[in-house]
Amino acid sequence: MWCARVTGRRTPGALAFLLALGAFFAACSRTPAPSAPTIKIRSDVVRVDVARTPEERARGLGGRASLAPGAGMAFPFDEPGRPAFWMAGMYFDIDIVWIRGARVVDLSERLPHPPPEIDPATAGLPEYRPREPADLVLEVPAGTVHAMGWERGDPVEVSPGVRASPPASAP
Repeated sequence: MWCARVTGRRTPGALAFLLALGAFFAACSRTPAPSAPTIKIRSDVVRVDVARTPEERARGLGGRASLAPGAGMAFPFDEPGRPAFWMAGMYFDIDIVWIRGARVVDLSERLPHPPPEIDPATAGLPEYRPREPADLVLEVPAGTVHAMGWERGDPVEVSPGVRASPPASAP
């Protein structure tokens, strides 16, 4: 170990310098944690989990007890369309924001979750679709659309990682 010596003893200043230098290199060598993907509607930012695979899309928010304020789930699609969403396995109500490109094209508010005793495989749960084609769907806690005052036509900004395709699997 390198350190300065004065009359055979380490100086407090040199030791402090080495500790500071070590902390600096440790901090510089860390990879910063990736930030959560976000969707911004007007000036309101929502942190999102992204459902990309067919399995993630089918599960959606099903099985979760709740969704925190300011959080949501995004469902990106390669092409605009009118995808059907249902509330299988849901334990809380949601709002759905239908997005195409950089605009909100439709809103579905306060969609009720089914009673827990209903079997989604046989119950014929209602399906929700946008009035216009969408290429991104955002699910947020019920009441968010109203509380934020979101409307059709509102501008949308999407962070990298929301619309990105899943990584190709190695052969």
